[in-house]
Amino acid sequence: MSEERVTILTRKDLDISYFKGSGDGGQKKQKTASGVQIIHRETGAIGRASDTRSQLQNKKLAFKRLVESPKMKVWLNRKIFEIRSGEAVLKRIEREVERSMAPENLKIEYF
Repeated sequence: MSEERVTILTRKDLDISYFKGSGDGGQKKQKTASGVQIIHRETGAIGRASDTRSQLQNKKLAFKRLVESPKMKVWLNRKIFEIRSGEAVLKRIEREVERSMAPENLKIEYF
């Protein structure tokens, strides 16, 4: 069975915001907006990180936490099920069309 990549989550589905970190890290962390919060609009799932002083690293962590959240896991599983169910329906339709188009099922009339 071959694998096919399907995009079910895009940047448009997310709200990404940045904030100033708090806690250990000194003034640099408290002056720069290195903290990241990612919200998936449809589910309300949230991933948040301010662990490091790097905004990029925090963004990766926040996205990882978003995907690992229970709300997001349920949503992803539902989407995967919908895609697989849709593929099964398409395969059934293709088989039916193929069967219907077999020479023994066609009637040709000449006028």
